[in-house]
Amino acid sequence: MQHLQHIAELGPNLLRYGIRHVIVAPGSRNAPLIQLFTSNSSFSCYSIVDERSAGYVALGMARQLREPVAIVTTSGTAVMNLAPAVAEAYKQQIPLIVLTADRPLEQIPQFNNQVIDQIAPFFNHSKGFFEFPPVLRTEEDLQHSLASADQLIETALTYPQGPVHINLPMEEPLYEMLPEPLFSSDPLEENAPNTQLFQSEKPLPSKKKIVILAGMGVYNEEAKSTLEGLTHSFNLVVVAENITNMPSDRFIAHPELILAGADEKERTDLAPDLVIAFGGQVVSKRLKLFVQSLKQVETRILEGDPSVVIKGLKASTEQSGSKVSNSYLETWKQIEVREQARASRFFDEVPFCNLTAIHEILFALPEDAMVHLGNSAAIRYSQLVPVRRDLLYYSNRGTSGIDGSVSAAVGASLVSDRTHVLVVGDLSFVYDSNALWNKNFPQNLKIIVLNDGGGGIFRLLEGPDRMDFFEEYSVTHHPVSLELLSQAFGRDCSRVTNREELQEKLETLFSPGSILSVLEVDTTGSENSRIFKQFFKK
Repeated sequence: MQHLQHIAELGPNLLRYGIRHVIVAPGSRNAPLIQLFTSNSSFSCYSIVDERSAGYVALGMARQLREPVAIVTTSGTAVMNLAPAVAEAYKQQIPLIVLTADRPLEQIPQFNNQVIDQIAPFFNHSKGFFEFPPVLRTEEDLQHSLASADQLIETALTYPQGPVHINLPMEEPLYEMLPEPLFSSDPLEENAPNTQLFQSEKPLPSKKKIVILAGMGVYNEEAKSTLEGLTHSFNLVVVAENITNMPSDRFIAHPELILAGADEKERTDLAPDLVIAFGGQVVSKRLKLFVQSLKQVETRILEGDPSVVIKGLKASTEQSGSKVSNSYLETWKQIEVREQARASRFFDEVPFCNLTAIHEILFALPEDAMVHLGNSAAIRYSQLVPVRRDLLYYSNRGTSGIDGSVSAAVGASLVSDRTHVLVVGDLSFVYDSNALWNKNFPQNLKIIVLNDGGGGIFRLLEGPDRMDFFEEYSVTHHPVSLELLSQAFGRDCSRVTNREELQEKLETLFSPGSILSVLEVDTTGSENSRIFKQFFKK
């Protein structure tokens, strides 16, 4: 068996599973893997130095393409730097194929270098792990190992999709030509779709008020129309926030506004008899608290592919096809319309701040743009602005960390021709600034940074500001110049401090051929927390 034969076999096998895009983090131990992918024109390779950023770039790319993406790293701490992105991919059910090089054990431990235990480091946040043996002596050994790797990749692509990890110990020499593959890998045949429907154990009750919580995701038109049909047949409300990407006049998109503005009697009228939930995360804190307060209300969680379980939900209904007057939905809608009008008046009247800036930004975005919302304050502000039907909204809400917002947007932009816009806070931007470290930085990505001088989200929450450590350890002010930071990576940056400048620069930012990449919206002189809290006062 030739040296590194197992590496040579990996390329054709990955192509069989539709893996075309590979994020490569530099290193020495992974040199054979880098050679494998860069020497095969069937793969599109992207060099990302920072492994933490590389993981999120792969995540954003796979989420945009809706297909698996591979990540290649060297050994040691490079592997552990992928952990945040792998966890986020696991929560969002995104198929990442993690390929890590490793060092075989040395006879004398002191000779080890760049070595950690790489056995299943993502155990609780991945769908599986496989390690190739350090030495493969026979073709039979090789075939057995390749079959195990194939099975793991199939696991990544089986619902619920998710990340998997293949560890590859490699002996030196590392810098030599790979041998030719021994085995041919024919393309996989398309399997017939599984048409089996999941049917809810209980049919929908015809005389009860029902709330369906549609979580984060990108759903097909059939799922949307099926849910719309249910709102005509039952006293049923579908709550679908902007990151659910199911805009409809028959759905509720702004639960935070509604529950903040409803009085005590209205909240009683809004209370359901049954809550059904599916999909990913829900953002609205008030919605979560509202549902948790419903102590005696039945709750059903629909597990499985949402496009399938929604069909099954309809198939199990008591009165499929009959029409009812959905007074329950009308109650929610009346409050939503009222509170949206109040919000619109508020945005027009208050001084420039983060809240008014988000309002201006989301209305100014080009048609059919892809919007990436940073965690903490940015996504919460966005929940208060009318949802645009022509936009797609994304966010790393699986784990809700700030560490990969910029990188995920970069990854999505690299494999898309549409305009991508990231709206992110200053701490998130600085924390993930290595995402700008990219010689092929996508020109179709525009980054808007809300700079309120630290972790402004903590000023919006009730309680933290009463603690002695608040300013130094929660808000965490930073001395970073966003303009100089952007310029260090070759990105053109501009700064605005008021509404008029913002409107003018947004027009420049989105004009065809604009070289402006980063727009800093400086609201450090604004009373962001006071205005935000005032917004929610009756």
